[in-house]
Amino acid sequence: MELKPLEEIAFINPDSIKKDYPYDEIEYIDIQSVGSGYLIESKLIPLSEAPSRAKRLIKDGDTILSTVRPNRRSFLYIKKPKGNIVVSTGFAVLRAKDGIDSRYFYYTVTDQKFTDYLTLSAKGAAYPAVDTEIIQRGRIPVYLIDVQQKISSILSAYDNLIENNTRRIQILEEMAQRIYREWFVDFRFPGHEKTKFIDSEMGKILEGWRIEQLDKYIDFERGVEPGSDNYEKHPNEENVSFLRVRDLGDRSIEIFVNRTLTKNKIIREDDIAVSMDGTPGIVKMGLSGCYSTGIRKLVIKDNTMKKSFLYFLMTSEHIQNIIKAHSKGTTILHASESIKHMNFVLPTNNIMRIFDDMVSPMIKEILSFNKKNKILRETRDLLLPKLISGELDVSGLDIAVREEKI
Repeated sequence: MELKPLEEIAFINPDSIKKDYPYDEIEYIDIQSVGSGYLIESKLIPLSEAPSRAKRLIKDGDTILSTVRPNRRSFLYIKKPKGNIVVSTGFAVLRAKDGIDSRYFYYTVTDQKFTDYLTLSAKGAAYPAVDTEIIQRGRIPVYLIDVQQKISSILSAYDNLIENNTRRIQILEEMAQRIYREWFVDFRFPGHEKTKFIDSEMGKILEGWRIEQLDKYIDFERGVEPGSDNYEKHPNEENVSFLRVRDLGDRSIEIFVNRTLTKNKIIREDDIAVSMDGTPGIVKMGLSGCYSTGIRKLVIKDNTMKKSFLYFLMTSEHIQNIIKAHSKGTTILHASESIKHMNFVLPTNNIMRIFDDMVSPMIKEILSFNKKNKILRETRDLLLPKLISGELDVSGLDIAVREEKI
């Protein structure tokens, strides 16, 4: 193994939009769109309306790495991208040179050791960032190509399983969403033919259904912002992760927090969380840890409300539009507390119960896949530095990753 400067083994920002760019519409990926190894969302926008930072072009096998606040670990390995995908100049686009396995290279620059190097080298207090020169100087362990490929195959086996589980989660969510829309938006639930429509302040609704305010049925429990003295590991206590808005994805930042100050501000895997700051309206289950003031935990206080219905209600177009309408701010959006008073259509207890019986098993399966992914990530992240550093010798090593073991 030999340590080499990154500039010797990879190109940095090799392609950008030029005058002859052939697309009128782009799928834009900005810093907020990427977590630690996964894409949250891309935005389809006309090229004429694209922000000035929409410049970088990518190819299959590239790695994009956020240059802003590198400690937040925003990065992504690119697989067969569409031709019109453009990423922000807030990313460094890294392309492995000949003799370097692109996936192996991705793992080296997303190793915590390289993140620590970038974090310590970042310039600026309020908006710490690294420039191209700092990235170029970063030293990367380089093995013979067959060793690189061996390391890559071991680690990518975990990532492939995570991707498969994520696709299953998406399929289950789409199925449940389809049922919700059919029953509670299109009013085509079992037996709807025998039910009459009546007028309401929200338009036509079914007889026996009511217009209610959300805060009658749930509490929006605000998170906390523990002070610096509480970001310490307490050996005699169970330490928990601290979740911010950007962590309402598949990743959580492991910061040790004093449980005595946050014991009443804990999100568990079957709780529903909704973001209020930054990107208001992100709705998530499957999280675990204490949470920031930019997040609300939804606590049901009337048993009439079923958790399965509440989850899909919060992700519905009606509620999402209300949250967006009540979100203000220039650089950072903040949703008004008034969203807790928003109106919704409450179905009859019987329809709510039948829906819950049908959809709750899907949610349970989604949470199970989330838990499997968490274990897979933790195992991969334990292996990664040992494989990259050579602590684990890959010669003759065969690590089989099987889902049934998780």
